[in-house]
Amino acid sequence: MLFNVYGEYIIRKALETWKGGFPLGGKRICNLRYADDTVLVTTSMKDMKELLQRLEVESLELGLCINKSKTKLMIVDRSGNLLDTTNIPSVDIVEDYIYLGSQICNDGSCVPEIERRIAMAKSAMIRLGSIWKNRGITFNTKSRLVRALIFPIFMYGVETWTIKARERQRIDAFEMWCWRRMWRIPWTAKRTNVSILAQLGVRVRLSSICYQRLFSISGT
Repeated sequence: MLFNVYGEYIIRKALETWKGGFPLGGKRICNLRYADDTVLVTTSMKDMKELLQRLEVESLELGLCINKSKTKLMIVDRSGNLLDTTNIPSVDIVEDYIYLGSQICNDGSCVPEIERRIAMAKSAMIRLGSIWKNRGITFNTKSRLVRALIFPIFMYGVETWTIKARERQRIDAFEMWCWRRMWRIPWTAKRTNVSILAQLGVRVRLSSICYQRLFSISGT
């Protein structure tokens, strides 16, 4: 808590009289803060250097310093005009990083994050193997566990995704993997996806739920 108070004070002091950032909704955005995670946003390397210097000066005033080993620089620039990093302090330049639990890519692609979420959800599904094998637990209870424990892992941050046709197919395939794993149906068994979904009473596919969550924040 004390660190957060210090961090908030440092940011506010560093941003005094600062005019940089990018326009959004009539305001200029130059930082994103949540707990002890801070993202600085500028439209040029010159501004980034100045903002980092301001932050470092204010931090030193309170006996703190920027942990450069944990500081990452991501360049989001299709024009290629921002690639000169000679004036930026020695920090790692990355193409992607994890922020608030989600993988952010400099090309705006959501595919790596979707694949990462699928892998995390599958890992959880495998760890609960003893539950799926337990004959004393009904299929109805098991399906509710999948929806309550597995799908939320996958759908974390779905509101920020861009889901195209290919990603939707990947999500549908992941969903079927979960249902077959729960029911212990091997891929060699002659069971169609349609028959499995019908027997489970699945009316809304996981990909459709993702779209619903995605559209909910846009008011559509």
